[in-house]
Amino acid sequence: MLSQANGPLKLCLLLILAGLLSACGGGSGAGGKDEFGSARERAGDEAIARVNGTTIYASDIAREAAAQKLIRIGDPLPKGSDTYKQVLDDLVDQRLLALEAVRRGLDRDGEAKRRLQAARERILGNILVENAISKAVTDEAIRRMYDEQAKLSPPGQEVRARHILVKTRAGAEAVIAQLKGGADFAKLALEKSIDPGSRLEGGDLGYFSKDAMVAPFADAAFALKKGEISAPVQTEFGWHVIQVEARRKQAPPGFDEMRPRIVRFMTFDEIQKLITQLRLAAIVERDDTPQEAESPIPVGEKDNAEADSAATP
Repeated sequence: MLSQANGPLKLCLLLILAGLLSACGGGSGAGGKDEFGSARERAGDEAIARVNGTTIYASDIAREAAAQKLIRIGDPLPKGSDTYKQVLDDLVDQRLLALEAVRRGLDRDGEAKRRLQAARERILGNILVENAISKAVTDEAIRRMYDEQAKLSPPGQEVRARHILVKTRAGAEAVIAQLKGGADFAKLALEKSIDPGSRLEGGDLGYFSKDAMVAPFADAAFALKKGEISAPVQTEFGWHVIQVEARRKQAPPGFDEMRPRIVRFMTFDEIQKLITQLRLAAIVERDDTPQEAESPIPVGEKDNAEADSAATP
């Protein structure tokens, strides 16, 4: 059963055909036999299946699984797992279809040749990009960028605060008066606050960074010293009374947390550098001038032209 949609499946078939043409159409193969099996196996690429004399390799399965987004590129795919069997079934079906297309001579069709050439160019381009990325985006380079960014980005600040949320400014001022009179903040939050997320915790919000809260609340909280109580602060949620309990430096994100972002950045950067380098060295001639549309004939003139045409014997 083919599990891919038509678009990806067509591309897979084109890629398989491209490989088959190099194996079968070069004059060295006989009867569609795979002439490259032994060399690939010596390189450590295990042969997994034979389909009418052609070979499906372990790398083919890994590549197809990644293309179907069943695994991430580079992740292992356990041999014999359900996903492994599904992908292998897909590749067998695709190979059978591609072999039949070659048998019928469809590979010699002009449109097929153009599409095969386009698929070949995409493959070669992807291989070049993968090669450049594998050389540049190494574990050492990722760690080095993380360390450099950590030095360039000074740690931010976090505060730990409590708040009491009420509906009106008058209500907030009444709360402040009670606090100045010696009322316990946590008990008052339990009695007065309408914030369901913090009321049962005595208004405790824990530690937070400035960008974690709405601007009026964050500005007020970060302007307070430890132990200070704010004036009434209005936000979209109501009126807040805030008390800061502690301050600390914000812990930088760990390496494991930042690694995926760094990899994405470095990958994009390498691709852009490669393309820029190739464009600077290339001679590119192109014609993308918009084609001028023909001016429509006014309705009256069109009717006259049709009448004249009808009147002409």
